[in-house]
Amino acid sequence: MCGTTWAIALAIALQQQTGSTGFDPANQAWPDDRPIIRLIPNLGQDFRALPSETTLWLALGGTATSLALSSRDNEVADWMRQQPPSQWADIGEVLGDGWVQGAAALFTYGVGRLHDSPKVTHMGSDLVRAQILNGILTKSLKLAVDRDRPDGGGHSFPSGHTAAAFASASVLHGHFGWKMAVPAYSLAAYIGWTRLREHQHWLSDLGAGATIGLIVGQAVTSGHRQRAWTIAPVPTRGGLGFIVVKNPR
Repeated sequence: MCGTTWAIALAIALQQQTGSTGFDPANQAWPDDRPIIRLIPNLGQDFRALPSETTLWLALGGTATSLALSSRDNEVADWMRQQPPSQWADIGEVLGDGWVQGAAALFTYGVGRLHDSPKVTHMGSDLVRAQILNGILTKSLKLAVDRDRPDGGGHSFPSGHTAAAFASASVLHGHFGWKMAVPAYSLAAYIGWTRLREHQHWLSDLGAGATIGLIVGQAVTSGHRQRAWTIAPVPTRGGLGFIVVKNPR
């Protein structure tokens, strides 16, 4: 995400990094994926990570939500047309733009490299990879579906701005948990609202965009990020049990 959410994420990650002294073995879990130089291999890895149980549930839930929202598409669009222009809607058009999201991701990656911070570097790399994967998926769907926009334009489905914003929010959620997810998802939802306000998308376009963003974010981070929790097997009187253990960050 851009603005305050990005700044908070960078500050937290840099603080965690500078708080350690000497060699930190945990940094080995935060490799530099070199998202530009290794674009093709990383993209192949991310596409392979898409098929998963989490993706299935997100896709099912997102599809059901989008179908439910589609029944209100015309009603919401008509209501939005009756509202006076809002200067706040222009902000979402800028913040949710894929190129802006990508630039912010590259900036994060650059800060990590400049400050020799593996965590920030890795987070920036994940953000870059998420925007690339998200761009490919959303552009492909836009061309395939070619749905008209409320203002008469084309390529409405899904909302690319919403998808890009939720992809970044999902990555931040994967790295920082809910302390960063709440403001990130809130900003992503605001960006989606602005697309409705500007008559650029139908309500169901937003549901589909948010779903794609969530799927992309979890796919990019699931295979190689540090996990906050681990399920470990333990022997019990009745046989084998499992406990949930919090991993050190």
